[in-house]
Amino acid sequence: MRILSFSGSPGEIGEAFGQRCRAEIPLLYAARLRNAVAQAKLHGGRDVGEDAVLKIARACMEPTRAYDPDGFAELEGIARGADLSLDKVLAMNGLTDLRDILAWGGDLESLGGCSSFMLAGDVTRSHKSLCGQTWDLATDNMPHVIAVHRRPAHGPQTWTLTTDGCLSLIGLNEAGIAVGTTNIRTTDARPGVTYLSMIHRALAAATLEDAALAISSAPRAGAHFYFVADAAGRGLALECTPTHVDATPVTSGAYVHTNHCLVPAHQAIESDTPSTSSHARQRRLEALIQADRGRADLDSAKRWLADRESEQLGISRGGFDGISSNGAVVMEPQSGTIHVCHGPPNEAAWIDLRAAV
Repeated sequence: MRILSFSGSPGEIGEAFGQRCRAEIPLLYAARLRNAVAQAKLHGGRDVGEDAVLKIARACMEPTRAYDPDGFAELEGIARGADLSLDKVLAMNGLTDLRDILAWGGDLESLGGCSSFMLAGDVTRSHKSLCGQTWDLATDNMPHVIAVHRRPAHGPQTWTLTTDGCLSLIGLNEAGIAVGTTNIRTTDARPGVTYLSMIHRALAAATLEDAALAISSAPRAGAHFYFVADAAGRGLALECTPTHVDATPVTSGAYVHTNHCLVPAHQAIESDTPSTSSHARQRRLEALIQADRGRADLDSAKRWLADRESEQLGISRGGFDGISSNGAVVMEPQSGTIHVCHGPPNEAAWIDLRAAV
C-alpha cells in the first residue's frame, strides 16, 4: 500500500497531493466517470455523458465551499497540483452521490457495497470500543487505493484510507475521533455536499458531538450511513438521507450496517429493493460478532472482515460482478489505533498505519 504524508495549510496539502498523484488522478477520474455513466444507463435507463456528470459536480461546488472552506481549499489545491479542472476533481470525490442523482432504479447487487460495525466495550476483551469496515467499490479502482497522513497547520492530524486525489474516506484523528461510511440509496438525492467532504470535516473535529454535527448539519447530496466514535469509548450510528438523519447512540453490544436502510422512514424512500448481498453480509457479520462476544479484539475484527462464507455474498469480496473489497479498516479510538489493508481482507496484508508513517 502506498502511504503518503502531507503537511501545511489545506491548499498546500491539496497541491502537494495533486502533484504527487498527478499521473494517477486522471486515470481514477476516467474510471469513475465510466462507472457513473454506465450506472445511469443500467439503473435509470438514461443515456448521459461527461457533460451531465460535470454539470451536477458544478452544482455541488458552492454548497461544498460554504460548508467547509478548508476542505474545499484542499480540493482546489488537488486540482492545481494535478492540472485537472476543479469540477472533475469534485466529481471524482463524490462519485457515489453524483451517480445517485443521475440514475434511479435497478438491482443494487452490482453496485458498490461495504460492511461496517461498531462495538461497545462490553463486547471486547479489552473493554475498549472497536469500529471498522470493508470498503467495496469497482475493482478497477483498486490500484488507486492509498493511505494518507495529514498534518494540517491548524487542527488534528489524521490517518485515513482513501484514493488518489481524494479527501478522507475512513479514518482516525489524533483526538481519537473515528469515522467511516457505507452507501445506501434514497430517492431524495440532490446537488449538495458529497460524502467525502463530510467525513473530511468530521475528522477535523475534537469531539464526538462536533464530528456528528459536521454530518447532520450538512446540506447532503446523497444517502449514506456513517459511524462516529471517540476516545472516551462512545459511538454514534448516523443513517442519513439528504433530508433526514437518524442518530443511534451505541452504548452496548454491536451495531452493524451494510447497504440497506435500517430506519423505517428511510426504507419508505429507498430507491431500490436492497440487494441479497447486503442482507447476507449484515446477518453474517452480526453472527460472527456474536460468536466472539466478550473476547473480540483487533484480530477478531480482521477475521470478520476477511470472511468469505459465500464467494458471491461474502463480507470480503473479490471481483464479483466488477466489485471488490478495495480495502478495509479496523480502529480502536481509545488507544488511537488504526489498522488498514489494501485489497480483499482475506488475502491482503494489514498494517498499523500510525506506526508505518
